[in-house]
Order: sequence, then C-alpha cells, then structure tokens
Amino acid sequence: MKNNYDREIILIGQRIKEMRISKKITQSSLASLCDIDIRTIQRIEKGEFNMSLKILFAISDTLNIPPESLLKVEEQTI
Repeated sequence: MKNNYDREIILIGQRIKEMRISKKITQSSLASLCDIDIRTIQRIEKGEFNMSLKILFAISDTLNIPPESLLKVEEQTI
C-alpha cells in the first residue's frame, strides 16, 4: 500500500506530465532541456522517482511555471 508521500509523488508526476503536454514538449525535449536522462523524466511522470529540488527547479524553469504550481496537487483517483 502506498503511503501519503508516495501518493503525492504520483500526483506531482501527473501534474508535470499535464503541463509538459499542454506546452507541446516531448519527454525527450524536456529531458534534454533539463540536462537529465529521458528515463528520469519517464519515472517522474509515472511517480516512480522521488526527484531532488534541483530537478524540480529545472523542470519548472523549463516549463516556465513556478515550482510551487507543480506541488499544488488536486485530489485525483489513482
């Protein structure tokens, strides 16, 4: 069973994916622009990777959104 932190990581990953898609950026492009491996982006979006603040800031900067907007998650059914 997933704990609350695991759930939040999944929801943040979903939010990143939504924002990336809305800005028409591929996973490959996001990874390249953030100077991280594409597999890392894939794992973040699936909620399988607890990213560092450095990666969170790189992603938010690349998506041109404040980092706190990625942390604000609405309740969803997973």
